[in-house]
Amino acid sequence: MADRSFLTQLRASGGPSHLLLVLLDRHRVMTTGQLARATGAPERTVRYRMERLRAANLVECARPGRESGSAPRHWWLRPAGARLVTGTAAAEGRPSAMFATHAAAITEVWLALTEHGPAIGVEPEEWLTDRAGWQEWDGTGTWSRRYRLTPDAVTQVLLASAGSAVIFVEVDLASMTQTLLKQKVVRYLAYAADRAWLGVHPHCPPLLLLTTTATRAATFVRAAQPLLDQHERAYATGDRAEAPVVAACGHVCDPARAIVEPCWMLHEAAAGELTLAEILTERLDAQAESEAWHTYQDTVVRRRADLDALGDLRSVSGLADWLGSECAAAAMRAVVGDDPAKFLDTEPNLANQIIDWSRVRRKIGRFEARDLARPLVAVLEDRYAALWTEQARRLLVAEDHLVAAHPPLCRLAATLAAGNLATSAEISMLGVPPTGTRRRLQHQAYDDYPARRAAAVDSLWQAMGRRARRHTSQEKLAANFDKEHLLICDTCELIYPKPEQDETLFDRCPYCDGTLLDWADRASIVSLTRRLDDIREHLQAVSRRRCAPCAVPTRTDR
Repeated sequence: MADRSFLTQLRASGGPSHLLLVLLDRHRVMTTGQLARATGAPERTVRYRMERLRAANLVECARPGRESGSAPRHWWLRPAGARLVTGTAAAEGRPSAMFATHAAAITEVWLALTEHGPAIGVEPEEWLTDRAGWQEWDGTGTWSRRYRLTPDAVTQVLLASAGSAVIFVEVDLASMTQTLLKQKVVRYLAYAADRAWLGVHPHCPPLLLLTTTATRAATFVRAAQPLLDQHERAYATGDRAEAPVVAACGHVCDPARAIVEPCWMLHEAAAGELTLAEILTERLDAQAESEAWHTYQDTVVRRRADLDALGDLRSVSGLADWLGSECAAAAMRAVVGDDPAKFLDTEPNLANQIIDWSRVRRKIGRFEARDLARPLVAVLEDRYAALWTEQARRLLVAEDHLVAAHPPLCRLAATLAAGNLATSAEISMLGVPPTGTRRRLQHQAYDDYPARRAAAVDSLWQAMGRRARRHTSQEKLAANFDKEHLLICDTCELIYPKPEQDETLFDRCPYCDGTLLDWADRASIVSLTRRLDDIREHLQAVSRRRCAPCAVPTRTDR
């Protein structure tokens, strides 16, 4: 009968005996010697504790294949012991001799890795056996079902100064035919083809088989080679971290040699025999290479998408309506400019705000987009004021251009005086000396007009009688001729003779793209001097914070 005080002590304080139960729950079957090595206690002490646990109906043991003699006892949990550790338990059962031997062999691999791995820079971090290590996933095909890969163990190890790697461990005690072993490779390759390891493991874990002899290991590797070649032809992506790796050795009876010696045969015949550390190092190198490649690809693709989003904003119709602000729309176009990449690099925070809003804008309505853009609009309106102020000051200190008063400068002044932002090309013009003056362009525009006007006036004057001459003058005749034959640009004030009847009429200034007005309407034109005065007044108002960023009153507005 179970000792109630002993059971109470196990439940309340655990202790060495409870640790033995935990080990059996993790590894299913362990020998007395394995329990002693795992706990660091003498084997005699472990044997005594296990007998007490057995007397409490928490564990049971057997000598697989022989129930007497000096063969080691193989221990496993009974339902009461499992409930004590995990709270649940399967029905009572007795493992077969083959199962117990196989489970103990898996445990021996774990012990060998724990005892000898740190010496070669391989530190075990996690060990999962049986169902805890099974891999389940849904196939990627149209009619695929749920698949399962059932390695004997899955272990995660830490390589010194390299990182964590994952291994699928298979243990073969010569109880499986090569056909069954080949089927394990087929399931493993299906796991790799569906990339079921993504999000679970850092790389495709290698499948390592420990079997009884080197000959049996070599046969397994040779049988796996055609399957791996076929997989590579069908699924190769160039990413080494996705490539499956199969290796085998013949030291299942002495797994310590499998941990430290170069005994692993890979499916690649030219690889020779490698150590476990070399196999894991290759996996970690492949993982690092893959991460670098994916990081680069993600960066390039994300950057390309960001640049496309910024570039698309320049052609969005009604951008001011989407933002609810003319100033914000103008500032957005100005900061993005003709080089979105430069803007993204120099002002990533503002650029990302604009990009995020742009992407969400496509999925919502206009009014929702305005509400969402309010914080961004406030930033852009402040930027508008700063940009306008900077452009205005650059214009006012460009003495050479102001003296030349050439049409592009007049257009720039008209733009700023109206409260608008100039383009980068218009502003960059101020950085180079002017190539011409308004006076020279006016002379070219007149061409032979003064001579034609003088001839026409003289002809009219000669044709007039003495009485008619008393009521007019040649100056009036010239003024009437100008009214009939001249056009003037409303921006740069260049004067153009009207083309002859057989020539094509034009209504835009070829130098500043201003509107050409009839000579009689010239009084409505705002001069360059007045526009510069408006800009100076607005600069003072902005500095005193008395004027809205985009409201620049012109003299024609007053």
